[in-house]
Amino acid sequence: MTQRRVDKERIERADRESKLAIEAERLARDAKTARLREQRLSVVASVEKTAPVKSHRGAVKKPPRKIIEAD
Repeated sequence: MTQRRVDKERIERADRESKLAIEAERLARDAKTARLREQRLSVVASVEKTAPVKSHRGAVKKPPRKIIEAD
């Protein structure tokens, strides 16, 4: 039997290209994460500044149930 010819250059080129694609996706994901983190922190900071302190009111009591007697 003859062994199958392996195109090492093609495999190496595909490996390089896949690594570049994975790195580009990682950078894009990290940039998006950083952008969303900044947005979240800015929203939290603005809510903390503008949120007034609410006084705690007592619990609202329900009116008592009417008892209807059936004969």
